[in-house]
Amino acid sequence: MADTMTRRQWTTAIGVGLGAGALGGCGRPNALSAVAVAVERAAGEHPPQESARWEYRPLDPAEVAKHAYRVYPDGGCMYAVVGSVIWQLAERYGEPFTSFPVEMMRYGDGGVGGYGSLCGVVNGAAALIGLFHREKAKELREAMIAEFCSWYETTALPSFVPQKPQWADEAVPSVAGAVLCHVSVAKWQKASGCEAFSTEKKERCRRLAADGAAKIVELLNRRCADPKCEYAPVKAEVKACIDCHGPRELGDAMGKMQCSVCHDFGGAKHPTTKSATSVSK
Repeated sequence: MADTMTRRQWTTAIGVGLGAGALGGCGRPNALSAVAVAVERAAGEHPPQESARWEYRPLDPAEVAKHAYRVYPDGGCMYAVVGSVIWQLAERYGEPFTSFPVEMMRYGDGGVGGYGSLCGVVNGAAALIGLFHREKAKELREAMIAEFCSWYETTALPSFVPQKPQWADEAVPSVAGAVLCHVSVAKWQKASGCEAFSTEKKERCRRLAADGAAKIVELLNRRCADPKCEYAPVKAEVKACIDCHGPRELGDAMGKMQCSVCHDFGGAKHPTTKSATSVSK
């Protein structure tokens, strides 16, 4: 018999806890306390198996990219990035990956529910980093996420070319300059001459999701191969800004995004730096 708790076991434990709470009185604190005790007892009797741990294992970036391109129509960019990795792991290793609720990742499409904020490709990649590196190594997670975000901001994308394109034969690459969906799409519109709601744009984002899936697998693979590996530092422009505006100096800015996307360094009040560039109009 498996050591992991089944849904029925959890349900029974909670039911017993609620029953105990009811007998002890109708007050909510008593009921919640009883549930907590019952669940803790049940968990102790059925500890999770070692094989059920959420551990990442190396995958082929090219195969994951192809998978992301295939599943994109079912849920968008974040869904495709997370799903391609999780389902590849599920295919090879089964649980717990088989039970992962990938459908929840549909919320990230269009910059979080179509809001145009954080691109779902970045959102999904960061979620995977958090899933596979849950330990208290905050600096590790931040370093991995920073490299992914910097790659997204400064690389001409998409570069992925499907064997059988479905929505458009080509997808003009562009440099996003930011992790925001709205900015990323706007920069692509300028480079391609296509509209934001065009079929060409859908093809572009579909291929971008494939690129992102391959990139996050590359980062996760690197960590598996060498636990002491380092990740790329922030770009020179960003470092120049952080050196002045970070916690050691002015302390009035927090972040690692490409600064020139929002800030125009051409103003007379701002000191001139070699790395600072004005926002392109």
